[in-house]
Amino acid sequence: MQVSIMLTTHSTELDTIRSHYDSLADFVPAHLSLVFPQPLPQLQTSMLTDIQEIIQTLPETTFFTTHLLPDYDYHNLLLVLDDPKNSLKKLHQALYSLSYFEPFQRRDIPFTPHITIARNQTKSQLDQLAHELMSKTIGLSVTFDTLVFEQIADNDQSIPLLKCHLT
Repeated sequence: MQVSIMLTTHSTELDTIRSHYDSLADFVPAHLSLVFPQPLPQLQTSMLTDIQEIIQTLPETTFFTTHLLPDYDYHNLLLVLDDPKNSLKKLHQALYSLSYFEPFQRRDIPFTPHITIARNQTKSQLDQLAHELMSKTIGLSVTFDTLVFEQIADNDQSIPLLKCHLT
């Protein structure tokens, strides 16, 4: 089973953009991944408790977007979030400090809080989209309302295992 942990938001602006450029828009809402998809041999009850305890440490739920970042390696366009108190980075690190997830942390890739708004694009498409979408996306206020611990189905659909409402 593949699982991930994300913070979700409901934003008309982001939903509209993602509906055009993100193939996962129909399966999962706009989100920030805190624990990236990884295998999990078995769901343990203690995981749910541990995740709920950690999410309580998030002091704020609203962040502003700062810039667009083309990810040429994975063919995605990332909308980067300002995290002045490092709240999101600390939350990401706390979740990966759990024994269930620690072996899968990619220390070679620095965590950049972001929302993917376009997927499966060529380099030139990413550059063009970044230019076109800059004025529509920079400075947006993004409020995360739910933490979702999900199983990822074979068709990429999200199956929630735990939902913690933040607001």
